Amino acid sequence: MTGFLERDLAVVTGAGSGVGRSVATILRSRGVDVVGVDTSPDESLDVSWVEGDVAANSTWNAVLAACAERERGATLLVINAAVVHVGSVLDLGDAEWQHTLEVNLLGGVRAMRALLPGMQRLGRGSIVTVASVDAFMAEQGLAAYCSSKGALLQLARCSAVDFARDGIRVNCVCPGVIDTPFFRRHLATASDPERFLEVRKQRNPLGRLLMPEDVAETVVFLLSDASAGTTGAQFTVDAGLTASFDFRTGDEGA
Repeated sequence: MTGFLERDLAVVTGAGSGVGRSVATILRSRGVDVVGVDTSPDESLDVSWVEGDVAANSTWNAVLAACAERERGATLLVINAAVVHVGSVLDLGDAEWQHTLEVNLLGGVRAMRALLPGMQRLGRGSIVTVASVDAFMAEQGLAAYCSSKGALLQLARCSAVDFARDGIRVNCVCPGVIDTPFFRRHLATASDPERFLEVRKQRNPLGRLLMPEDVAETVVFLLSDASAGTTGAQFTVDAGLTASFDFRTGDEGA
């Protein structure tokens, strides 16, 4: 039992690396056909690619065309593509704010606009947005990113309510720090990357960063019929980061 139907078709944004790549890999291993959307496709993956920016309507026209070629509509959608600009509300200009919101939030909106009507016609569908613990926890220097992820969480909740009677489930996964190329680019902006990395590891009760597969397995579970009773839910996958306000490694004393 895979929790998926034989004719399920998944669209995964940001499928070229990190969590999106892991989600696409797991879905393919379970017999699900996948259309990957990314500005940098990974041709080594056994998926069909649409190369493009999730913020562009033309990309979603191409996704619909790719689905039509398979003579079926997408029943699964993972909204995962994201960008980050480092800075406070005073540091970031309109261009950085707009870019962040266009990709992290409106990319998901446009994905839903494109694919929800087909799910409604089929009478079923499962959507997962990949937000972040930054959707409900503040992080210094990431004002635009945190704002966009908070909005993405609410997009999932509102859509879960709006489309529940159409047989469509919408859930949100909120990861902590994941060891991905996306994180490594952010890490490179730190004044002391090695110290920054070690601090990030030690903040987590598990004592490590998440790997993409840690998050992807939760995403796939929420896509599948194994979670058929779950919609409008927020799943935190963060190595224990938000479980306590004062985790101690054992070296600080009493």
